[in-house]
Amino acid sequence: MLRLMSNGRIPKKVTKQQPQVSNEPVSPELARRLILEHRAEPGMRVLGHLDLSDAPQLYHLPENLTCESLDISDCVNLTQLPIGLHVTHWIELAGSGITSLEPGHGFILRWRGVQVSDKIAFAGDSITGQDILNTENVELRRVLIERVGYERFIQQVGGLIRHRDRDAGGERQLIYIPFEDDEPLMVLKVICPSTGHIHVLRVPPYMQTCHQAAAWIAGFDHPNDYQPLIEA
Repeated sequence: MLRLMSNGRIPKKVTKQQPQVSNEPVSPELARRLILEHRAEPGMRVLGHLDLSDAPQLYHLPENLTCESLDISDCVNLTQLPIGLHVTHWIELAGSGITSLEPGHGFILRWRGVQVSDKIAFAGDSITGQDILNTENVELRRVLIERVGYERFIQQVGGLIRHRDRDAGGERQLIYIPFEDDEPLMVLKVICPSTGHIHVLRVPPYMQTCHQAAAWIAGFDHPNDYQPLIEA
């Protein structure tokens, strides 16, 4: 039975108020803090460029997020973009966990500040060394080398050996590839004495010997100061 109030009327049913989501735009600094603290509401609108770079704690973005441009570079655990994302200009995604987007997504993609195609961003294995050598744009060529990887690039196009010697892992080589319109690519190829794995590490183009390059990698300005017990 319904319980009557003292004046004979039936009391109104109390309804729970739903929290209201603010549609007011927020600053990029506040947006970054809310998103990284997992307190961002769906429909967030950001005034300007949203920089979320280098945030391994970032696993997802709020749905219907709006911003002028978006930097998610080196967000290794962010593997997909949210539903309803609207970006006016571009998305920087170098080193992020994003490995594919739906065809016809409409976003302008960047890699280390260079505009790239979906193939470059998501299909690095399909890029060949010859593709890189045929690329005239210097900045884009550098991106392609990063996407292919130094070891595979050297395997495909070869290179000139400036110096070679031996350490505990076996033979190591200082290899360079010259470019007419850019500084040469210089790498040190070494073998890990513990695992036998080959490592190809980029070094400055002024290196003259393998020991000098290994010392530079280890953080020594003067090669004579670098005297490891086991050098790899």
